[in-house]
Amino acid sequence: MKQFILTLLLFRLLAAAAATPATEFYLWQRRWTPDVARALERNDSALQIFAAELSAAGIERSEAPAELWKRQNVTAVFRLRVDALNLPGFTRLAAEISRNGCSRIQIDADVPERRLAEYAALLRTLRSKLSPHVEEFSVTALPCHLGRAGFAAVAAETDYYVLQLHGLNVPGRIDEPYALIDETISRTAIRRARQLGKPFRIALPAYAYRLEFDETGNFTAIAAEGAAPPAAGRRIRLAAPEPELLAALIRENPDIGRIWFRLPVGGDRLCYDRASIESFERGEIPTTRLEIKLRRVAENALELWITPHARLQLEPLELALEWPDRHGEFEPAPGTGTSPEKLPFGILPERLTVEFPGCGAEIRVATFLVDETNPPIVKEITP
Repeated sequence: MKQFILTLLLFRLLAAAAATPATEFYLWQRRWTPDVARALERNDSALQIFAAELSAAGIERSEAPAELWKRQNVTAVFRLRVDALNLPGFTRLAAEISRNGCSRIQIDADVPERRLAEYAALLRTLRSKLSPHVEEFSVTALPCHLGRAGFAAVAAETDYYVLQLHGLNVPGRIDEPYALIDETISRTAIRRARQLGKPFRIALPAYAYRLEFDETGNFTAIAAEGAAPPAAGRRIRLAAPEPELLAALIRENPDIGRIWFRLPVGGDRLCYDRASIESFERGEIPTTRLEIKLRRVAENALELWITPHARLQLEPLELALEWPDRHGEFEPAPGTGTSPEKLPFGILPERLTVEFPGCGAEIRVATFLVDETNPPIVKEITP
């Protein structure tokens, strides 16, 4: 009897594991850089990849290699501007989908709520024009769509839809509240999606926005990955997801498939790394810390390396160094500064500032020309 109970328990555990949705990612970069290519090589998850954006003015296509669209774990995402949500726009979209050749496609459009019935009719027409090689058809949806009667007709035209829980109402002033993902809106949308009964997945944010304000506090610009440094005099803020909310939504909805926006790519300073996302996937809040390493590279040379874990930030990192003897030389790496800004020759720094390299990114901070008798104690200075 005991053996039977243990076997039954094992069977249930295996069944639960098999039912756990696989982690997926959006790859939204339009330029195919070496960093993007490397991220793709290291990835073993299903991907929803930006294929093209259609507007009334024309089509902007991804630089992704053509062979990518033939992979079984790739969904091609076609972004539609509001001015292309019409019959001519969908005629061009059908031709673009045929040109792309992917068997899994997704339509991404921020459809006005009053036009959901019209959108459903356009989707129906589009599906009738698609070739049989299209095996899977999905669309994105916003939380505001779920409360509208017209959305059921939209969902009926899909194999599944992706409920995008993140979105930002950009504040006009620096003192106005904002959130990349709202707790009440997210939970209400998931509840409504369950009630609708149509297969769906949720999209969760693994990224942040940099918000820029002028000297008087008025909003001036928003930036994501690959953005240029803010102009002089700008005041900046970070719009990032709440880690506690991400972990809670996953714990509460273990049966719903998740697609993270976006796939971590080297050089992206405003995105969580894969290790942090894996912690969220377990319903856990990843531990925020700064890993500090000293590496002896020669008899009289010591390198300082750091790796930020589970954190998104805009401010530089600050380090305090305690030396047995402050006499020595050092070579700061690009992005490293000293405090005070200038030191006398032959004096080692007690404080360093380092540009935030991105979550999970290991960088060299400086090389110190000191022997084995003079290693520093290095600590992060936190606010």
